[in-house]
Amino acid sequence: QIPILPNNCPPYHYFWKGCMPGADRNLCKVCIGDGEMEGAKVSSRCAANHNERYYGNMGAFGDVAFLEHHNLLKNIESESWAMGYTLNDFEILCLDGRRVAVTDWADCNLGPVPPNIVMTRPVTTTKIYGFLMKSQETLETNLDSRFHLFHSQKYGESDLLFKDATQYLVHTSHLGYQSILGKPFFQLAESVFNCTHAGNVM
Repeated sequence: QIPILPNNCPPYHYFWKGCMPGADRNLCKVCIGDGEMEGAKVSSRCAANHNERYYGNMGAFGDVAFLEHHNLLKNIESESWAMGYTLNDFEILCLDGRRVAVTDWADCNLGPVPPNIVMTRPVTTTKIYGFLMKSQETLETNLDSRFHLFHSQKYGESDLLFKDATQYLVHTSHLGYQSILGKPFFQLAESVFNCTHAGNVM
């Protein structure tokens, strides 16, 4: 299950500092933008894009990190900051207070992560869907292609067009957004939205 924070309020009430690109207040305090020093005053600091060094799952580590389970091993294997660390240096905090090894993620987690969705205008849906499906099918049969739909490491970045963990694209136009997101995630998103100024206006 995905927990609802007390009072249905955002996490900046519970973490005195952190880096959540795109956020504000204390959740931007340790973001560094494209600089090398913590708190660097650069225009890209806390930007919700790759100009922020800690953007995405490949930059999400600190005393506490919220990320998908497969990104932990990926971070340790490929990121320079992780040199000397092993899986035994990390643990998962469970909702019931337990701490378990990262390999036990299936029994200790905040809930399923909803899939990302490609959004289009109604008049372009068919064209874009056809293009993406054809690209996916073509690249599946051409393993030597210089272009990679789901893997960004070759270009020196991560999660460029789609998440690097993406396996394939599926058609979802017949599903409602609540079905795609899942009930636990939808309830969490709704509660956080209701705690914002935008939610209070609605």
